[in-house]
Amino acid sequence: MSTFNFVGKIVPVKDTEKFKGYTETVYDSKWMKQRLVFNLVAGDNRHLVEINAGKWQDDKKNSVIYTMSRATEGKKSEKIQIPWSERNNPESINKVAGNRIFTIDTDYFAHRKELEEAGNTAALEESNKKRRHFLASTDFCDFAKKVVYSDKIKNWTFRVSGNIVYTYNEKSGRYYQSYEVNKIYRVDEKTEPTCDINIPFYFAEGFMDKDSVEETGKAIMSGYTDFYDSNTESKWFCPITLVMRADAEVIDVTEELLNNFEDSEICKAVLSCKAINGAQKRDIKVEDLDERTQKAIKAGVMSETQAIRNAGGQVYGERIQEIRFDELVKHSEPTAYTLENCIEKPHKKEEDVDIFNDSDDDSDDI
Repeated sequence: MSTFNFVGKIVPVKDTEKFKGYTETVYDSKWMKQRLVFNLVAGDNRHLVEINAGKWQDDKKNSVIYTMSRATEGKKSEKIQIPWSERNNPESINKVAGNRIFTIDTDYFAHRKELEEAGNTAALEESNKKRRHFLASTDFCDFAKKVVYSDKIKNWTFRVSGNIVYTYNEKSGRYYQSYEVNKIYRVDEKTEPTCDINIPFYFAEGFMDKDSVEETGKAIMSGYTDFYDSNTESKWFCPITLVMRADAEVIDVTEELLNNFEDSEICKAVLSCKAINGAQKRDIKVEDLDERTQKAIKAGVMSETQAIRNAGGQVYGERIQEIRFDELVKHSEPTAYTLENCIEKPHKKEEDVDIFNDSDDDSDDI
């Protein structure tokens, strides 16, 4: 599964007539769906992330939570059921695997460490209360809504993480991507903004397009990533394009390291990437300066270095939206999959209609 880990500022979306930051939908079945959408601004990048939750409007129908147990020494994680009425009991939460727990923490580790070292037990106890764990997505969504729309957090920095969810709309024939949050931690303000994502990358020979490296300084990596489709209850592959920005030699070495096909048609590697979405800063060039300053440089009455320094040294370029390859997390290995497996699109029987995913919105179209 693809995951993301963003560090930056939480910024609520501006509500419009067609798009709201928070919505509740109740279906004829009395199933209630909640959706909270907000921005995570990490340096020059801005990403739309979301929390999707649901429960029966009649609380009596919410009998249990199906989840996975915490792995203990000598015992693997297994399927368990937590009674709905016990979902916020600390003992119940402690039984559940960490990756199945939703967490919001509005204090940060360094502050707790200071309180601990100072022996301020009362303040430490209050700080620990700010770390909240949830088993129900609706409880998590309700509390996250309070945090997102609170004026107190405007200047705070958060680490927001979760899963990258891919879906396929059979009606439009398009794949969609969303960043679905399951953990929100406040971090020290000195923490550098990041937009890290980890992707299982499946690819065939010829995946690296290096034709424009000399001109653009980048290569295009074409492949697929796997995802679980809830409509068909099966695993499928979503086409994905990555960008590698490096010199030709580094790109050649990377391609060589990933080529490990042997007798297989498709290889798999785990890649760490950066999710870029925004105007990126670049160094100012002479041609970026106004005509008067350029004349001063040509006349020799102002140095190029001084002119660039006066202009601020850097300028925002064009808006870039790309998934940029950063590091190799796990070496490539052959798989039993074929290209035909990867290009096949999810399909379901006509009677399997998904009433919870009927949107034709293509704002996140990939």
